[in-house]
Amino acid sequence: MRPAADPPARPIPTGRRAGARASTNLAVWAAGWATLVCGGAMVLSGLVGLADLGPAAALAGLGLGCAAAGRLGVRRARLPAHPPPMAIFAAACGAWLMMIVTSTAAYLLTGATGSLGIAAFESVAGFCTTNLSGLTGIQSLPAAVLFWRALTQWLGGFAALALLAAALPLHVPALVLPGDSAGVPDRASAPPFKTQLRRMAVVYGTLGGLCAASYGLAGMGALDAFSYAFTTVSTGGFGNYPGGLGHFDSTAVESVATVFMALAGVSATTLWWAVRGRWGVLWHSFELRAYLLLLAVGTGALTALTWSDGGAHALRRAGVAVAAASSSTGFEPARWSGWPWGAQALALALIATGGMAGTAGGGFQMRRAIAAARYAYRELVTEIHPHTVHVVKIGRRSVAERPLALLNGYQILFAAAVLAGVFGLSLAGMDLWGGASASISALATMGPAPGADLGALGGGERSVLAVLMLLGRLSFFPLVVVAGAAATGARRLLDTERHDAGRRS
Repeated sequence: MRPAADPPARPIPTGRRAGARASTNLAVWAAGWATLVCGGAMVLSGLVGLADLGPAAALAGLGLGCAAAGRLGVRRARLPAHPPPMAIFAAACGAWLMMIVTSTAAYLLTGATGSLGIAAFESVAGFCTTNLSGLTGIQSLPAAVLFWRALTQWLGGFAALALLAAALPLHVPALVLPGDSAGVPDRASAPPFKTQLRRMAVVYGTLGGLCAASYGLAGMGALDAFSYAFTTVSTGGFGNYPGGLGHFDSTAVESVATVFMALAGVSATTLWWAVRGRWGVLWHSFELRAYLLLLAVGTGALTALTWSDGGAHALRRAGVAVAAASSSTGFEPARWSGWPWGAQALALALIATGGMAGTAGGGFQMRRAIAAARYAYRELVTEIHPHTVHVVKIGRRSVAERPLALLNGYQILFAAAVLAGVFGLSLAGMDLWGGASASISALATMGPAPGADLGALGGGERSVLAVLMLLGRLSFFPLVVVAGAAATGARRLLDTERHDAGRRS
């Protein structure tokens, strides 16, 4: 009797194979562009720091190699015409991974640190636009390293805007909530990717140039003016000296920082309409009005809570603190660890909320906060009046049920990440309030946190905070979905190997 033949293997569906190919091609293309741009930025940093020839030559040489490798990757990858959302997620993760790897190599080759863990953490913080650092003796670093360090945050902020520009025309609701025309547009009104990216580049570059010029007029040198401009408009917060803005002890510098931090919390699309002179469109932006109201109310409340500590100077400090917290720019306000508990809690709430959607900043963002509040109100009304039809709106536009469902998922992920961060930091030795504050701040890509001493971080604390920064920078979904897909692929591969081993035995 002939033995029964093994059943034929199930072919992979064509759609799944095509989707996997599109994800791979787009990820390689994005990683190639990220490596190419980082290489060019390294060469520029080397030219800026030619006074210290050793680090400058190492950085420029690495930059040339990265640029060549990135160019090769871009030429070899076939860009899909209509990539699925999964491909967008894979591209985002691939781009950030390559940026972090190249920057880690830069810190090691230039001698900024000899620790792989610290170099990787510095790179994650830079490209996630978060002011958390593992480096010591910042003021003694070569100019090339300081300029590159600032550029990592500027590039990380633009990469966040590029991710949004890619998600808009393809309607990736996990990354975009519908809004009014002065904020992030919905699918129907979203321009093509290249048009959207060009607009964001014009706004982002112009804002950076104006900020650098303003810092120069306020008394900064050329290196400091450009470095702090890069880290201000990107909502990063890296500085060339310990103490952040307090090092300069200048009202003019703090005033410039306050204005541009507040502008950095405004949607790039909103700023584009401002450049075009469409003031009527801006006035009808509910999210913009809510953001400006948050800045005003937050400044007034924080001034009142800290008035006894500094008198009239409390208003200036409150303005800097609220602009930094609301835009998630990591410039640490002076002496906020000594503020009353109410002031610290208010600052933490502003950090968690963040600025408008469509910015380089992080946090929950105004649009999600408005939609969540409107959704909660609708559910309360429905409980009282079950037959009432109540639509959730942001401004004049209604929000569909699918984005609201994703919003609920985002809230759960946000809360779960904070709780996991508190648990991990507590295991590393941080107290409960400090762990909660640091987790929220890292997840919001801010960095400094009221009540938390983040000056000397251990390896365990750096690992926890690095994961939180990546989750916050990529808005959870890309990293979670790609990690889930990788785990599923690994499980299938393991099952296949077990099946083959069983057949051979």
